[in-house]
Amino acid sequence: MQNKFLKILKITAYAGLITASIFSILNGMKEKKKKDDREKMLLIARQIDAQIRNTNRKTSPRYHEKNQIKYEELWGNNESSRN
Repeated sequence: MQNKFLKILKITAYAGLITASIFSILNGMKEKKKKDDREKMLLIARQIDAQIRNTNRKTSPRYHEKNQIKYEELWGNNESSRN
């Protein structure tokens, strides 16, 4: 009787250890996924920020004036050619 009881306790202990190990692995995977998702979101935020800065730079009056000068040097002033 006592021998069967010890076997049952051992099986229960092993099952508990295996279950705890599985939960530990799953929790670690969940934490890793959370960290990876956070890193992806930060990368996306940086890319959006860079695009906004680039758009602001391209729409600035100074940028427009520089492009207008380059355009006029390449293609000439259209108003003077019309007259």
